Amino acid sequence: MDPAFRNFAEQCPDAVLVTDPLGRIEYVNPVFERMTGYRLADLSGRTPAVLKSGAHEADFYRGLWSELLAGREFRALFVNRRKGGELYYEEKIIRPLLDGAGRVTHFASFGRDATERAQEIGRLERAATHDSLTDLPNRRLFLDRLDLAVRQAARSGDPLTLALLDLDRFRDVNNRYGHLAGDAVLQAVAARSRGCLRETDTVARFGGEEFVIVLPDTRLDGAAHKAEILVKRTEATEFPGHDTAIHVTISIGVAAYASGSPQDLIHAADLALYQAKRSGRNAVVVSRPEDVIG
Repeated sequence: MDPAFRNFAEQCPDAVLVTDPLGRIEYVNPVFERMTGYRLADLSGRTPAVLKSGAHEADFYRGLWSELLAGREFRALFVNRRKGGELYYEEKIIRPLLDGAGRVTHFASFGRDATERAQEIGRLERAATHDSLTDLPNRRLFLDRLDLAVRQAARSGDPLTLALLDLDRFRDVNNRYGHLAGDAVLQAVAARSRGCLRETDTVARFGGEEFVIVLPDTRLDGAAHKAEILVKRTEATEFPGHDTAIHVTISIGVAAYASGSPQDLIHAADLALYQAKRSGRNAVVVSRPEDVIG
């Protein structure tokens, strides 16, 4: 390697890695060693694949080599793995180094740890789609998923049901035990609801003390059975308060998709929930398919 380049790399604030034309590592600078946990002795003669995390598809690396072999630089945000096993994000530029005749003699990469920034972006993106109290999908994400589920059911003819869940007399819980205790109950009900469902189901916080559950590939009787289990388990649970146990019940309205829009399905489930409340609460009411307006 050119001594002037090595001297530059030793003082560079970026993590520098240099390979031969076949991609075998010849040099890494001290910043690279600190960032990855690998010493040059660990890497000499190996390829940068040692850093792979599995987060990138094969097309990502095909695009990388396509650019480099065409003599162009490649820029991307990499998800790599340190020697200790933990993942990190790296903003990286990889450039081919050419001799006087235009032949590639080396490939050099310059990278900066972008883990904190990537994690902050991830937190902001999650905050836009998830409820801050329960960490469930929020109304916005739920509506997106319901719209997709309805379009799939309309195309395939597969069953789809929706359940609206509401805590009974939740205002009384807040008034008697305080809002912190009320928040703890909402979190517990959210966790209980999530624990009763499949990975393909979606439970979301619809607003206030109301939750909504999307059940694809589930017929009305199966959804009603799940709802009954959730009602009974909630009734039998003592939720911890500050100095006493809190008992709550829930009401659930269930509707099956027949035709129409996502809003039609929500409306049918909401009518069933209203009937569950009027019937004395702590109950499940099932809406007939014809209640979903076509």
